Amino acid sequence: MKLFSIQETLIKNLLIITISFISQFSFSQTNVTIYNLETFINTVRENNLQLKISKNKSRVADLSIKEAMSALLPQINGQTEIKRNLNDQFIFFEAPDFGNIDPITGEVPQIVQRFKTNFNNEFQANILLEQNLFSLKNIYNLKSARQFSNIGKLQNEDQIIKIIAEAKKAFLQTVLIKNVYKVSEVSELYAKENYLASKNKYENKLISELDLLQAKIRWEEELPKLLKAKRNYLMLLGNLKLIAGINPTDNIVIDYDLAAYELKDAIVNSDDAINNRIDYQLLEANNYLQELDIKNKQAEYYPTLNLRAGYSYFSSSDEWAFKDNQNKIIYTAVTFTVPIFSGGFRKSQLSKAKILSNITSLEKQEAKLSMTIEIQNLELKLSEEYKTIQVATSTRETAKKAYEIAVETAKIGLISQIDLRKISDDYNRAEINLYNSIYNFKCTQIDFNNAIANY
Repeated sequence: MKLFSIQETLIKNLLIITISFISQFSFSQTNVTIYNLETFINTVRENNLQLKISKNKSRVADLSIKEAMSALLPQINGQTEIKRNLNDQFIFFEAPDFGNIDPITGEVPQIVQRFKTNFNNEFQANILLEQNLFSLKNIYNLKSARQFSNIGKLQNEDQIIKIIAEAKKAFLQTVLIKNVYKVSEVSELYAKENYLASKNKYENKLISELDLLQAKIRWEEELPKLLKAKRNYLMLLGNLKLIAGINPTDNIVIDYDLAAYELKDAIVNSDDAINNRIDYQLLEANNYLQELDIKNKQAEYYPTLNLRAGYSYFSSSDEWAFKDNQNKIIYTAVTFTVPIFSGGFRKSQLSKAKILSNITSLEKQEAKLSMTIEIQNLELKLSEEYKTIQVATSTRETAKKAYEIAVETAKIGLISQIDLRKISDDYNRAEINLYNSIYNFKCTQIDFNNAIANY
């Protein structure tokens, strides 16, 4: 009876553990998110922190338009002051004292008298309107602000293109290392199976102890390679989470066929491609901004016309009454300012602006030449890497066939374990080289598409 009770308890515990394991496994499976290249890039566009920073910087550039526009709009300011005088203020003056006239000479003496000139409380309110009627500098400031805003948008687009390109390369690199990890897994599995088969043969006196030890060495050498490949793969997965703004604790799986590739033959017009590139448009925008800066500096030689209009209200009283002893002032004024001499400052600023504009123009010319050469070099690189893939594919097939023959030959003892290990390493290396060739080709395709503005 006691034995039955113990068995029943063990069965119940085993059932609970099994159910718990299945539920945990099911739960973990439901929380795994699968990303292909398209969904990963969409996530990067939505969550990447650098893209969010770039977008906010673009918004800051937009605000410069409002700042420049404010100089052309009227400025209205109000001011109010309530003052409490803590002591009396007097005015002193000499006045004739007719009450003390000299009866003999008839001379009227002078006496110093004083009068109180202030009240205990004073109230003052002012409203001032200022309006620029004419200023070429403010007009060009507004044009420069609009161009600066346009530059901000182009910089944001350029940042998006660069981050997306790096995200694609990071995704492809992770796929590459995932394939290397799979190769290492298969290689370790084959080495282990070979060792177990060799162990069985050794126990049956079919092979020598040296062959057994060589098989064991081969298996043990595969274990560190497998662990290293797994570590590299998991680290790159973590890097993808960082790039895409994914929670570090989320489980993700990448799904992509690295073996799918093609070389598209296309005639590229370098001039059209470069003109459509965002980074080149950014250079053109900066060049135009420098030209506006020249006009801005020239505008400082022209006169300005400003209008001022104001209203002031004063009242004073010994009591807290704002309607006693009132004074009201309403005025308008027009100011015409003509720049005459600045000690050479304006001329220096204009010369500096022209030099900077010339530098920007030369940089744009240099960049266009560099972009043309870049497109040509990437075309050559694409063609070379495509041919490298063809060679690597042929080498992989040859190495695979050699390995399959070596495995069958090793089973009947016609080749040593050392030879089998060497042929196995050659096959693994050929497979990894093929994956690496395809990865390099696809990364170059990304650079080429960006170079011809095929975003």
